[in-house]
Amino acid sequence: MRDRDAVMNGYLRLLRDWWRDGVDYRWVVNALADRSALGVVKYAIGLCGLATPLISVLTVTSSAGPQYLLGRVVLWCIVVAAVLWVVRWWWLPWPSRVESLTLVAIGDVCITLVCVLSPGNVVRSVGMMLLLIVGIYVSAFHSPQVLAGHTAWSLASAVVLSIPLFGVGDAASAVIMILGMVAATVVPPGLQFCYWVLRSDMLSDPLTMLLSRRGFEYHSAMTVGGSGPVPVCVMMVDLDRFKAVNDAFGHAAGDKVLVQTADRLQRVAPEHSIVSRLGGEEFAIVARLPVPTAVDAAERLRSAVAEPIGSISVTASIGIAVADTGADGYRHSRQLVQDLIRCADSAMYQAKQRGGNTVVVEHITVLQGIDSHDVTRSA
Repeated sequence: MRDRDAVMNGYLRLLRDWWRDGVDYRWVVNALADRSALGVVKYAIGLCGLATPLISVLTVTSSAGPQYLLGRVVLWCIVVAAVLWVVRWWWLPWPSRVESLTLVAIGDVCITLVCVLSPGNVVRSVGMMLLLIVGIYVSAFHSPQVLAGHTAWSLASAVVLSIPLFGVGDAASAVIMILGMVAATVVPPGLQFCYWVLRSDMLSDPLTMLLSRRGFEYHSAMTVGGSGPVPVCVMMVDLDRFKAVNDAFGHAAGDKVLVQTADRLQRVAPEHSIVSRLGGEEFAIVARLPVPTAVDAAERLRSAVAEPIGSISVTASIGIAVADTGADGYRHSRQLVQDLIRCADSAMYQAKQRGGNTVVVEHITVLQGIDSHDVTRSA
């Protein structure tokens, strides 16, 4: 019974982490752009969107189409809106997150209206499939909360479309439509969950289970994004003379030191900070901290690393870069993270040149792009 409860708690914790983690919209877009894949995705989205105006035109011009003027007017409005939707995807730059959400909402409403105004079950089935395609898009680019809203809309649409079938005694078709939509709405959340698991594994370091360099960039962009009164701080932590540990004790012992160091950094790091291993014996931490607090936190990290691990003792050189985000906000968060890493890395090498086991800080003036030495503190 306890094992079953433990497994169930593990599943619930995994689902909770997925629900809370969300999706960094700009990171997904940038990842596609870096591989020159945005054009292909835009074309595919626009191509799928063509189905709505085509179905609307066929419906409004057929003898079985809406008999009332209002219904025909609504369908022609949907044709215009859907064509503009397709043109927007094909000819304009990739939308912002807010615009993407707006396009999803417009797509959901138009698809449902076409299904409601179309008398044939074939058109309605195609409409349900289009809602599924929209759900797949949402699962790739937006958060579980947004996907839950789209799924609720899709299920409500299926119920509304099936009610008239019950009224005419076609209960079998109504049940088939509802069950088909229920099955279809399971696909996007399932895809998003699998994508989240794979992404989490891809963004993790297999040895220490910290975030990898790519994971650090992904999560730190969300931490840095948005303006605020508290400066952004990146700490680069590099173990001093780590090669000597591998040479004297072997690589297995070196791996143990890296794992222990990772545990200590996670334990001592400031609350809500992001800890990662960038590679080798180099670690990085990002948080929102003022300069004095950042220096104190770095000193605690340095002291924690210096505690002996069995018969092995290592120290760390720590470089800190601090910047005010000002009003730049989310638009430049990725570049700001890169600049902070570069400046913190430079400060870390200054610490090494002073003999190691030292903390050096650099302050960045973001708006002017000037790096100025600000505080130095030695062990």
